[in-house]
Amino acid sequence: MRQGRLIATGAMLAFCLFALWQSLLLSLTDRLGPGPGFFPFWLALIGIVLAVALLITTAREPRDPSEGETHILPHGPGALRWLAIVALLAAATVAMAVVGFRISMLVFNAALVIALGERRWWAIALFAVLGSFGVYYVFTTWLDVLLPTGWLEF
Repeated sequence: MRQGRLIATGAMLAFCLFALWQSLLLSLTDRLGPGPGFFPFWLALIGIVLAVALLITTAREPRDPSEGETHILPHGPGALRWLAIVALLAAATVAMAVVGFRISMLVFNAALVIALGERRWWAIALFAVLGSFGVYYVFTTWLDVLLPTGWLEF
């Protein structure tokens, strides 16, 4: 398990370093205050500090010889759920350009909750509607963020 944590934390550290580098390509301030690089810069910096702390903590742990063979990636039913989620993300990304945010996220959220094991229809419907139409309303109305409408303009 220790080796898996070291690998995952190292990957997270690499991702945060890349995000920090990319955020420095944007301005941290503009004439109104924080610029487009401000939030990504601080988020990446916090991620780097936490990843380094986790790396140090994990590296200092004594190795447990009683640990058997460990799997870094999921296997069995967990692997099927993991693959389903990755496939759903890819399909939602492609569908968003065609049918727009609301419809693609409605289907994605419903399929995601089902893939994670939920079977109550009202919980699936509630999560799917709030996660698609609710999020669309909040982002477009309150935050003035444009989200894709797709070819159907919906």
